[in-house]
Amino acid sequence: MKKVGMWWLMALCVVSVLALLPFRLSATEQRYFNLGDLGLEGGGVIRDARLGYRTFGVLDAARSNAVIFPSWFMGTSGDLAALIGPGKVVDSSRYFVIAVDSFGNGVSSSPSNSVAQKGRSFPDLTTGDMVRAQLRLITEELGISRLHAVVGISMGGMQAYQWMAAYPDRVRKVVPITGTPGPASYDLLLYRTQLAALEDNGDGKGWNDRSLAVVAGIDAMMSNTPGYFIETVRDQAGLSAHLDRITKDMGKQDPQDRASQLKAIIRHDVTATLRRHAGAAGATAPRVFTVVSKRDLMVNPGPAIELAGPLGWRTLVLDSGCGHYIFQCEFSRIASTVSAFLDE
Repeated sequence: MKKVGMWWLMALCVVSVLALLPFRLSATEQRYFNLGDLGLEGGGVIRDARLGYRTFGVLDAARSNAVIFPSWFMGTSGDLAALIGPGKVVDSSRYFVIAVDSFGNGVSSSPSNSVAQKGRSFPDLTTGDMVRAQLRLITEELGISRLHAVVGISMGGMQAYQWMAAYPDRVRKVVPITGTPGPASYDLLLYRTQLAALEDNGDGKGWNDRSLAVVAGIDAMMSNTPGYFIETVRDQAGLSAHLDRITKDMGKQDPQDRASQLKAIIRHDVTATLRRHAGAAGATAPRVFTVVSKRDLMVNPGPAIELAGPLGWRTLVLDSGCGHYIFQCEFSRIASTVSAFLDE
């Protein structure tokens, strides 16, 4: 009986210690942070807003090794898990990684899951709204005052730029990958064309076949370069199969969620703010490593490159037919260079 009692006492001690250290273990399951009614930059309010997230790795005693990783366009924190871990983009054996579901992705507050503001009654978002909610997550929910880094891909990269513009004193390093400080005119042409197709999508309560085909076709045309596409999709049968896969995957998304995030991207532009901050902050400004794809048709690399040069940011320019989907061709190189930058 004494041995049994000792084991119970030891177990109780372990449970008590873990309760005092909520971030000592990986918590990759889906979590939510409730923000209440959240006022937005455009004047609207998200009723009963909530932010989805997952955490990976261990938060150190000084709470100084946190890396926030916002999701890309229509991506989720679950999708980001494939890029987190030893040998990947962010090493969770070294860093406490917070993968965040950006508003409008169908996990965090979105047109598809809002109870009070369903569908087209959901208020318009900005990347600033997304990042302000993320700041509340790290400070109020996780008790982190300053991030080691922000890493983001595509729309996540836009949020990385937004972090630097809005809260430069809250982050040491910023890594935008195939993101932009502000869309180029050709980007806006693409986004507005997709948005027009989405807004023509009937009553907005689901996809109609025409809008789904148009948006899926546009997405397929802009993901890679024409040359790469021709090499990988050889004939009519291959094209049909390729489009069927895209249509099937896109059909799982809510069209109003997609429209909500597109509107946020269209409004995103922090170029002027970043120029001002860089001049004022000097040595205290976050260190920046920008990764762009030279032949990216979905997020033009020009604005990122033009901003990086005068401000002295480190830049990796990748030249590949994979275009925006550069991870298809350059995963190892991106992962190794980003990891090295984070470790410096």
